[in-house]
Amino acid sequence: MRTAPDKRRILIGVQLLASALLVFARVSPAGEAAVADAPVASPATTLLDKVIELNLVQEPELDVAALKKEFTALINSARTAVAACESPRDKIKALNKVLLEDRKVSYLSNKYWRDATLAASVLRKQGNCLSTSTLYVLVGKSLNLPIRMVLVPRHAYARWDDGREKINIETTYGGAEMPDARYLSGVTQPAPDDIEKLGWGKSLDESHVVAELLAVAAGHRTGEGRIEDALKLLEQAQAAMPERRDIELRRYALMASIEGRRKLAREKVVAMLEDKQNPPSTGVQCEALIFLAHEAAGESDHGRERVLLLAAFARAPKSQQFAVLSSLAFCHRALKDFRGAVRYMELAEALDPENDNTLYCLAILQKNDGRLEDAIATIRRARKINPESWNLHIMEAGYLIFNGQRDEGMTLYKTLEMPRGDVEFWEIMQAWFMAASQQRDKFYAQFERAMAQARSPRILEWIDQDPDLDVYRSEKEFKDLVQKHRGRLLQDSAPKN
Repeated sequence: MRTAPDKRRILIGVQLLASALLVFARVSPAGEAAVADAPVASPATTLLDKVIELNLVQEPELDVAALKKEFTALINSARTAVAACESPRDKIKALNKVLLEDRKVSYLSNKYWRDATLAASVLRKQGNCLSTSTLYVLVGKSLNLPIRMVLVPRHAYARWDDGREKINIETTYGGAEMPDARYLSGVTQPAPDDIEKLGWGKSLDESHVVAELLAVAAGHRTGEGRIEDALKLLEQAQAAMPERRDIELRRYALMASIEGRRKLAREKVVAMLEDKQNPPSTGVQCEALIFLAHEAAGESDHGRERVLLLAAFARAPKSQQFAVLSSLAFCHRALKDFRGAVRYMELAEALDPENDNTLYCLAILQKNDGRLEDAIATIRRARKINPESWNLHIMEAGYLIFNGQRDEGMTLYKTLEMPRGDVEFWEIMQAWFMAASQQRDKFYAQFERAMAQARSPRILEWIDQDPDLDVYRSEKEFKDLVQKHRGRLLQDSAPKN
């Protein structure tokens, strides 16, 4: 179990799943096997109802009655606690005690579907920044207190904002007050025009809170491979936050995965970059270039991919340098420049050395560069940071086999659990493990399954990049499977009416 993070970790926060669409090293937190959707009993009317409705997207097995009962008890305790308080800071202190301290709520960021929901901080007493900030907003609304949610890149927090006094509430650090400048510095530092145009650091109204939760739910649906459902959720989010052109860009990225709409999606992204009347902010420009770079990678045009990524790096604010550097690293892997790939990833690690996803990528590239023992050590370091990461789990199993420890690797693989989201990546990693463990027949069966289920060129990037597939590349069966699905994944036809 994790305790509250240190102050540096607070500012890193939790990376939103929807943003992960725009980088190749997209890994989804581990979780349990998917379950059937739970019906929503009636249309959402109150803010609490809307939050619970979106909670059900990520956690359909949720006991809504139990959640509402516990939430009501919290409201009653909080009402009593703040009744005797006069100043805003005294009221915040009382809320911190009732909502966090007395209940020993701990910070988590391992499984986004589990940690980001209201149920996480209310029922399980373990929640990430979004979960606990949502709780404070809902309690504030119930008690008529001016508590708002605030977003910065990769993080959410709460704020008392009555129009006269603003007091930040860091819900992953016991409710401590922190200055605005701390949230907009370090690895999360956005460009000045991102702050202005995307609203980073501003107090959100109720509709914007719901819109952010819609975007998170869209990320979950994307991980499940339910692209059309995800697109509908993002459309609702954008309607509530038209100024958020990063949400608009995510819509186009999703659109590209729908049959007959890839060409249109690319045209929309190019038009966004060329928009003179309402130019996107610097960070959105950077993300748009990353998207186009990965489109080029899907077409095996890694020279163009690299040019686009270098253009993205020229625009990248601090908050997006990691995404560009990691993308450049895997671009160089595709170019078979394994030493250069490691160097780019080492720069990314310097920005965020305690991030398990960073170390996951670094381990891959260390292994490609012939540094297998270093790669295994990096994986184990990452697994200490996030013991629940399924992709680290399967990769360690494969690397142990590469290291001559086949029995140990196969035993570790058998303890792997399927995640709740990111179905496409799961299928790719299963195919990779069959290749790594030299199970030829199982590899081809799983490779065909992964190709058939893919909705984006992401799998083609992997095929181009990964030297672990080199043993199969010259085989007719391999070539035929790639050829069979490449056209569908790179379809460029006009949108259907």
